[in-house]
Parts: sequence; C-alpha cells; structure tokens
Amino acid sequence: MCGPYVAICSSRIIASNAPSRWVLNLLRLLFNAGRITTYVAIGALAGAFGQIAGAVGRAHGVPGVVALASGLIAILFSLSLAGLFPSAERLAAGVGLDRLLRAGTLEAFHAPPYLSAFFLGNLQGLLPCALVYGAASRAAAAASSGRGALTMLVFGLGTLPALFALTFAAKALPGWMRSRRGAAALLGTLGILLVLRGLAGLGVMPHTRFW
Repeated sequence: MCGPYVAICSSRIIASNAPSRWVLNLLRLLFNAGRITTYVAIGALAGAFGQIAGAVGRAHGVPGVVALASGLIAILFSLSLAGLFPSAERLAAGVGLDRLLRAGTLEAFHAPPYLSAFFLGNLQGLLPCALVYGAASRAAAAASSGRGALTMLVFGLGTLPALFALTFAAKALPGWMRSRRGAAALLGTLGILLVLRGLAGLGVMPHTRFW
C-alpha cells in the first residue's frame, strides 16, 4: 500500500519540524485521515457511477453488468499487482498524472505542518495503485454513492495496520507481509466473486450466499 511514499513524507515532515513523539503520531494520523478522505470520495463517485450504470443495464434487461465489469477490472488490477499486466503506475504516467501529483506534493510541503500532513495524505490517496483501483471497482459494484463511500472507508481503515507497521518497522516485517503477491491474490479473489455475481445477475448461473 505505497509504504515507501508514507515513509518519505513522514521523514520530510520530521526533518523540517523535529516534532516530539506525540506530535509525530498526530502527523501520521492526519496523513492517514487525508488518505482515507480521498478514498471515501473515490468510493462515493464510483458508487454513484455504478448506480447509474446499473440502472441503465436493468432498463435494457441486462442486470448484473456492473458487478461483471467491476470483477473483470479487479482481476486486471490483481494481475498488475502480480506483475503480469502493465502497472497502474505506468498507465497513469502515460497521461501525466504523475507530474500533477509531484507538483501537488511540492506545494503541500510548503503548507503548515498539520495541514501539510493531511494534504499529503489526500495526494497519496490519488497515487496510481492497483489495490486502490481494485477496491474502487468493488465500490462501483455497491451501486450506491453511500455504500461505495462506506466500502472505501472500510478499505482505508483496513490498510492502517500495514501502513503503520511499514512506517515504524518496515525491515522487521516478514517478507510475505511486504509482498504484492498476497494483495494480488486477495484482489483476484474479490474480482472472481464479483464476476460470479455478475453472471448470476445475468441468469447464467444461480445466486449463492457467496455472490
């Protein structure tokens, strides 16, 4: 989950302000609050889009199309995490998103410390990340702006333990916890379940308690 970016931003804030431990922890919390705020906004937008797309699909007699499309997208991003598909980072660089984010980061570093931490978190939430985009596809499948926002809120809160562990003791973590393959497997599983839900919605197979 973009651990190196968190470490770099934390070190820049520490070096420029030399905070005490409790202030440092507050800066980390503000950073993550900014990141999760961006995720919630992404989830709300994805959920609203999914709701509109789902309504159009039902109007044309093709329910389940959003879940099917979301599942396929999640699988593509899982392959990206596993290194079997062009990375989201390269795709974003191709449209200039990386330059925009770098410029925003430089501006955020000039803000007051506490605002700087929050704004940097906002920007980190926009960084090209296959895992985030895969979670957003699940938010789209929720077919509701509110449920989409809630989906990304839960996703963001779920990343906190790993990010704090990377910040405090990255080298002490077992290799499997720092591996992208585990995240790719989880995201791929989510994608498969969404595809199955979409196929069930299209009447190709029956619904079960799992999809």
